[in-house]
Amino acid sequence: MLDRDRSYDIIEFVLKEAEGHPTRVMITSQEEGLTRYANSEIHQNVAEDVTTVTITVTGDKKRSRLSTTAYDEEGLREAVADAVENLNYIPPGEDQPPPSTEPQELVADHYNEALAAGFEVEKRAQILKDCLDTLGEGYQAYGKFSHKESRLSFGNSEGVRRFARNNEVDFSALVSAAGGTGYASTGSSRPDDLDVPGTFARAYEKAKMNQDREGVEPGRYTVILEPLAVGNILTFMSFVGFSARMVQNRASFLTGKMGEKVFDERITIVDDHMDENTVSLPFDFEGYPRQKVTLVDRGVVRGMVHDSASAQKDGVESTGHSVDMPQRGGIPLHLVMAGGEGDLEQMIAGTEEGLLITRFHYMNVVNPREALMTGLTRDGVFRVAGGKIVGAVKNMRFTDSMLRALNHVAGITAERERTPFFFGNYCVPAIKIEGFHFTGATEA
Repeated sequence: MLDRDRSYDIIEFVLKEAEGHPTRVMITSQEEGLTRYANSEIHQNVAEDVTTVTITVTGDKKRSRLSTTAYDEEGLREAVADAVENLNYIPPGEDQPPPSTEPQELVADHYNEALAAGFEVEKRAQILKDCLDTLGEGYQAYGKFSHKESRLSFGNSEGVRRFARNNEVDFSALVSAAGGTGYASTGSSRPDDLDVPGTFARAYEKAKMNQDREGVEPGRYTVILEPLAVGNILTFMSFVGFSARMVQNRASFLTGKMGEKVFDERITIVDDHMDENTVSLPFDFEGYPRQKVTLVDRGVVRGMVHDSASAQKDGVESTGHSVDMPQRGGIPLHLVMAGGEGDLEQMIAGTEEGLLITRFHYMNVVNPREALMTGLTRDGVFRVAGGKIVGAVKNMRFTDSMLRALNHVAGITAERERTPFFFGNYCVPAIKIEGFHFTGATEA
């Protein structure tokens, strides 16, 4: 992997080759040791080290972007020449936003040596073997177990330089039997957070519970959404709701609602890369410093996240949330939802009738202006009666507006979990919602 000095050397070379054209350079380096398992056996141990250099050259109301994995001098020289040449064929668009200028340098090194040592390949294999040995007859396990180090470097023609380094471990387990499956996952950049055997045991227990499933009729039910399910919903809300670009395009469910109460007063959501439960990244893919943004405060819309283009359009400063996808604008990567009271067991005990949902898949947005979403349950739906789990239920499809659902909150746990996101992770509680709308049943 490239260290800071080598990354800065590459940036200097690219900027010199592109002299005369405002340019920015982003270098992503990732080294991952990945253990995959299926049918209760490790079937793959691989190590991957990939570095990509992305060069963005701007002209008059246009910009050219090119990525390459050939970062020797010849490869970089060719990439810069192609990026500059491409400007001749791009039609003019809007005025380009200004580049980041302050501070001149940001460096953040959150690499955890103990994490890397504790989850090297041999230790991952031994931990996994111990987990697999707990399975009874008729059960099979599938999943992945990885240690990943990431480095992100950035520089531009204004002399700005950025470097961030971190590492994390991710583990997932899907335990399967003839009647159904169970799933659990964990991930962190801190060794003390990682209970891999406990996570595996939770997936195994869910699989044992998820047998002899009964069908139920579609309709409105009180549901307890475990953190994975909450994270699934927030992922889609991030893309269609909390981005200033989506609000400007009038596609967001928060369009025209700034300062208004749109959710239950127990809902508070912030984007905070400095929260200890997220993987910190202090700058975005345009080099702007990442700001903490309160999106929802006790149900009231308080903020949006910006990249430089959406910020320019609104006449404000970028909040440092670019993921180099101008069509999407800024996207929050480090969502943290405030907790409430008690834990999941207490929430179940306080439910007279309802359904416990593990997670969703095949999700989609039906109507972004209404936050109307649809998706299927997966890896465990359980009937709750009299404060106890009394049986398993076949999977169902939900279709509901999150503007409606998150105004019918009956409880939020104090306990929160890290849930995965495309570029980072969230930290969310379990939520109990009344009248959650299921529109279809399945035979699976």
